[in-house]
Amino acid sequence: MNTSYYQTGGVSIRKIFIGLAVVILFVAGIAIPASDAKTYQSEADVPTSLTGQWYGTWYHYGLGWGSILGMYMDEDYGYAIANVPEAGLFHQPLPAAFSWPNVAIYAGDYTFTGTFSGNSISGWIWYGTSLAGDWKVYMEITDLSEPDPDTGTVCPNLPPLYVTGDGEECVELLPFDPDYGTGYIDYPVNGETWPNQYRSYARRDLIQVVKYAAAKVSCKTSGWDYWDYSPIGLIDMSEADGSIPGTSVGYPGHPPGTHENGNDMDLAYYQLYVDDNRGRVVGEHHEGYYDAYHLTGEPHALDPWRTALFIAYLSEHHHLRVIGVDGQVGPVIEDALDDLVRLGYIDQELRDSIPLIYEVTDQGYGWFRFHHHHMHISMDLIYDIVSEVDLKPDSLNRKSGGKYITGYIELDEGYDVNDIDISTLELIVNGHTVVPADEAHVRITDYNDNDIPDLTIKFDRKLVADAIGMGTVEVAITGSVDGMVFQDSDTISVIK
Repeated sequence: MNTSYYQTGGVSIRKIFIGLAVVILFVAGIAIPASDAKTYQSEADVPTSLTGQWYGTWYHYGLGWGSILGMYMDEDYGYAIANVPEAGLFHQPLPAAFSWPNVAIYAGDYTFTGTFSGNSISGWIWYGTSLAGDWKVYMEITDLSEPDPDTGTVCPNLPPLYVTGDGEECVELLPFDPDYGTGYIDYPVNGETWPNQYRSYARRDLIQVVKYAAAKVSCKTSGWDYWDYSPIGLIDMSEADGSIPGTSVGYPGHPPGTHENGNDMDLAYYQLYVDDNRGRVVGEHHEGYYDAYHLTGEPHALDPWRTALFIAYLSEHHHLRVIGVDGQVGPVIEDALDDLVRLGYIDQELRDSIPLIYEVTDQGYGWFRFHHHHMHISMDLIYDIVSEVDLKPDSLNRKSGGKYITGYIELDEGYDVNDIDISTLELIVNGHTVVPADEAHVRITDYNDNDIPDLTIKFDRKLVADAIGMGTVEVAITGSVDGMVFQDSDTISVIK
């Protein structure tokens, strides 16, 4: 959860822009850059009038901050209705002037100027004669077409989904490096700079699952044509010592118990009407005490299918604890997930396992506010409660007729192997392959004769050997006891 990222900016902007009146007007001699983003499919789709609903973003250079921008324009009657809550504009009708393809807005001392190109209006924000910022809007997509069915696109060389080491390796706190990777960008927020991203430390297993899901979305959706693909933006994690981001500067930006020890991460939504996917509000919202920091209407700027697919790919990891979104975003994601099952991108079993949570009304669980501009993900805690793990045989001969690999688990004093949930027992083989335990062959033994009960489990030998290929690798056994997740590792070899 992020309770500071947009609050600070919103208050500052409101102080500067309160009472802002916006008039759209062409200013001769000002060069407006042409849009290089998504273009219309055919010349017939290009509008001959600027009349209609437009959505996009604005940015104020002096504040170093901006947000979404909604604008309904009417050339015939010469007005615009602006909705920019952070600037104090709530569906406010404003006088406007048009000179196709140019447009401008006067706002007291501020003037917004823009020119239509491609399918967007882009331009500048002026304070008197000084350049103060920029803005860009796209014409509303009135019929958002769903993606084409999956044709079986293969995504080679994806980052590993799982850590194959023990629990200590899983929870090792690391900087999220590199800043740019396949499908993601970890950009500076909340006082960070590119050289000092002090809020970007996370558990090794959380880093891996995010890199995996982002790369897979990049592979699967880069050709979707309802909106251009952009990498997903990463926002807040933890500090290097595991503390809540902002602690080192005297302003922890999240409630106690969240964003500690690298267990949590805030990420932007995939979006429409923007040229990147950084953290920003994705729909109708108001700024006020009772309805602040949550969506109050449709999330028009949300890219539903890419966001849903990313959430699904995150959920391939069986130790992802929760994915929290805004209450207006949640139902849209639910529908998009159903679409993705029908279109063949995910199966029903994965769809049913997704730990998505949201509050349509404030139920007091902490998900209602502060998720209108990002989603929040969290991993299960991993407990060091395993005293011994062993896999037999240590070497697998492909010519052998054996059917199983046998694993032995012994727990620390105070924990009973009878309480292990056998449905959670899995062997993590190569970062991607998870082999479930054969529940019909689970029994209590004492294989090392130390008078401490062990759990003996069996895994499909061929599945493990095929996943390893050849050589010696580290593999991990994972499961849970009384709801506590554990993971420990051993090595195994495959020989000819």
